[in-house]
Amino acid sequence: MSEQESLLPPDERDKVEHPKRHNLEPFRDSSRTRELRFWLNILFMIGAIAGLVVYFYASQPVAMWILAISCGFKFIELALRILKI
Repeated sequence: MSEQESLLPPDERDKVEHPKRHNLEPFRDSSRTRELRFWLNILFMIGAIAGLVVYFYASQPVAMWILAISCGFKFIELALRILKI
């Protein structure tokens, strides 16, 4: 909503208190897990880019294997994030 569409006058907009968000608990993974997740994401991104390049400029079946392997890295990272290992 822009300032022109706001229902409050300008002097009262700064006084509004927004509700607290309860789902912002501190991230509980260790630095080792965070570093592993970081590298898994890097591998996923490199694999995804390489897979797309191979898909459009070379062999599509090979590209599908590259993309499937890079998705595997992402699934591992997702599992680490969800399980908070």
